[in-house]
Amino acid sequence: MSIESLILIICFLGAVVQITTGLGFGLIVAPMLLAFYEPVDAIQITGTLTLVIVATIAPFLRQGIMPRELSRLAAGTIVGLVVGSGLLLLASMNSIRIAALIALAYCFVRYVFGKAQRTSPVNTFGEKPTGQSASLVYGMASGVMSATLAMPGPLALLFLRGRGIDPTRVRATVFALMVGSYSGMLIISVSLSGLSDAVVNAVKLYLLPTLAGVLIGQLLSRRLPDLLFDVMTTLLMLSTLLVLGLKILKTPI
Repeated sequence: MSIESLILIICFLGAVVQITTGLGFGLIVAPMLLAFYEPVDAIQITGTLTLVIVATIAPFLRQGIMPRELSRLAAGTIVGLVVGSGLLLLASMNSIRIAALIALAYCFVRYVFGKAQRTSPVNTFGEKPTGQSASLVYGMASGVMSATLAMPGPLALLFLRGRGIDPTRVRATVFALMVGSYSGMLIISVSLSGLSDAVVNAVKLYLLPTLAGVLIGQLLSRRLPDLLFDVMTTLLMLSTLLVLGLKILKTPI
């Protein structure tokens, strides 16, 4: 199987997971693209395809969006996009991966233990995850991960799901946040680094299987119980930690 065929399949599967859980496309596709494209190109390709996914579905989920939570996360995301764009220019990719690994590992542990104890995860800042400062900081971290790794969803989803909110409303709010986050990330990235022919050609090639995954995922999402939602989220987070860890270990110091 050729590399292009493999990426086509991964784009399809990533879109299915993205639609059913609210995250997954960037977690699944970005590590693969980073192995075969320049970092900026891989992030722009992932961001463009994910923006197509969330922009296609978000209008149908608008009734489930939580305006207050969305506005707070979005405010933090704006700051995070600026900070992340600066880091992408100044810091090494491996240092960015290490920072992302630490943040994701912390959230993953608190999320799993919170579910095991039938309580919502305690957030990093020593207050309940309903606090305004917590949502702003989670939003900022989400924006940084959007700009540097094209992965804005994990922290926002964990924050909302950790409050015990229904998966349908979590998914709708995360999708709405992603529309703005990916749009901002792409505008900043193209402004700073330009748009290469490799990005344009890749988006054209991978768009069709991505849209096919959106269709299948939408059909499956209506039959996704809360328990399966949490299991899929946990597995996605674990897989991302493993991928980032392997990337860090394989990158020369």
